[in-house]
Amino acid sequence: MSEKEQNESNEEIPEGMVRKTRRVRKRREKPSGGSSDSEENANSLFAKAKDLLIGMQDKGDDYGPVDLAEQVRRLKKNKEDDRPLDDVWGTNKRSSSWLWIVLVGLIGSVVAIVVGIANWAKDDPRLKKSPVVNIDVGIGALNGFDSGDGPLGWFNGNSIKVLDGAVEIINVVNKAEKLDSIEKMIRDSPFRALNPIKLESWGHDLLTNPLSNFSWTPMVVYSSEISGAKERGYLRVSGTRQGGDPFQVFFVNEDEKLLLDWDATTGWSEMGVAEIAEKIPRKPIFLRCLVGKKTSFDQSFGQIEYSGYVLTGDASDEYILAYVPLNTERSKAIDRDFKLMLKYGSFVTDEPPLKNQKATVRVRHLPGVGEKGIFEIVEFLHSGWVSP
Repeated sequence: MSEKEQNESNEEIPEGMVRKTRRVRKRREKPSGGSSDSEENANSLFAKAKDLLIGMQDKGDDYGPVDLAEQVRRLKKNKEDDRPLDDVWGTNKRSSSWLWIVLVGLIGSVVAIVVGIANWAKDDPRLKKSPVVNIDVGIGALNGFDSGDGPLGWFNGNSIKVLDGAVEIINVVNKAEKLDSIEKMIRDSPFRALNPIKLESWGHDLLTNPLSNFSWTPMVVYSSEISGAKERGYLRVSGTRQGGDPFQVFFVNEDEKLLLDWDATTGWSEMGVAEIAEKIPRKPIFLRCLVGKKTSFDQSFGQIEYSGYVLTGDASDEYILAYVPLNTERSKAIDRDFKLMLKYGSFVTDEPPLKNQKATVRVRHLPGVGEKGIFEIVEFLHSGWVSP
């Protein structure tokens, strides 16, 4: 302590105060051999400080003074960091669950788009063409899709043109007020005198929009050998009428031109089933009908076996029982034609026989056998209602 300090210390201290004395420690002299350790410590501290600064720059806002709200946010974040990755959905953490959810969402969107396109294509009549040909067979069979020179070659080779033409004809007939506006669109018929074209027989307008179940199918009709063994491709168009009833319209190709088969479309016959049952004609009658068969329909009249069929008209309660006598080769051939059309007794498939198949036949009353309401099938003309 210096003399000045001693003198000051000897001065009187006012009453109520305490003198304080500051002690000064003497610096220790550095040993001559400790310079290297100090340098190492300094370097270590410098490196830690450098790492700390780099960490602060990398983590951004995680360092430095923060307010209370930021502290709460970081506290929540730290709690979330301790959770498994799959439990962190809803935060800024990425996890496998997040990836799966996004992936499922993308796949779902793609599937929805594909289904929507498929439904649109299904409802578009231009895309509703059956890839497998529906064959209406009388005595033969045609397998596969005919895209060449066969009976369906023209329809398949001009499918868009054919469908556009069918829609155009239907719309013209829907709006027609005079026959001369549609006569050129209708196929000629040997029965035109007996079946004149009457617009009122067309019925309610035929709808051709996607909501009307509008569809089309190329088909083939075959006649029996007795009728000349002819074949013809034709187009069957289906849908619903404005009143909600279903319809079927038939088109044929005549000299590279699509024509409406009026007789087949209207199901014209010389007599209807109900009229035949009432008048009991003795001469053969041209009849378009639906055909079905059961084993129980077969009968024996006298010494002759008869193969029985039920012929139905427009209404299900209009029907007659008709028989084919099996006493001649010609009649046996007629019976084979019916069975082929109905796939009756086929060993190729175990499926039951077809029911209510369209056919065109000639029938007459069978006198002297059973009741007066029993009829004979004189001729199987062809399957379907479109004449070859």
